[in-house]
Amino acid sequence: MDTSGSMSDAMGRDILSEVKGCMEQYSDFRIHLFCFDTEVHNPQVFTEHNMEEFMDYDIMGGGGTDFDCCYNWFKEEGIVPKKFIMFTDGYPFGSWGDADYCETVFIIHGHHDKNTKAPFGVTAHYVEAR
Repeated sequence: MDTSGSMSDAMGRDILSEVKGCMEQYSDFRIHLFCFDTEVHNPQVFTEHNMEEFMDYDIMGGGGTDFDCCYNWFKEEGIVPKKFIMFTDGYPFGSWGDADYCETVFIIHGHHDKNTKAPFGVTAHYVEAR
């Protein structure tokens, strides 16, 4: 979850709400959630056993935006996600990350150009329900 300075608190709440909605669709899951700006913050694992704690997750960050720090953290921790779902506003400083490390889905939240597309993986645009 991108928590760089260009991401608002409201965007962070939207993201948590969407992820919680996905979790509620399954009886068995394991989600590694973390925030990032130029480094990874507050990594936690959520399963069906601690789901009630999810909405109390502390959103941390507020600096620049370095997508590479996510992939570097995965490598340091020995984590190879089945699917890495990155919620972001689509404004990386430099690289979009490691195209060869794992399957990646970029969910772009914000009011910028809806034609923004990551150079690899799948790009989807978050649209608020009204």
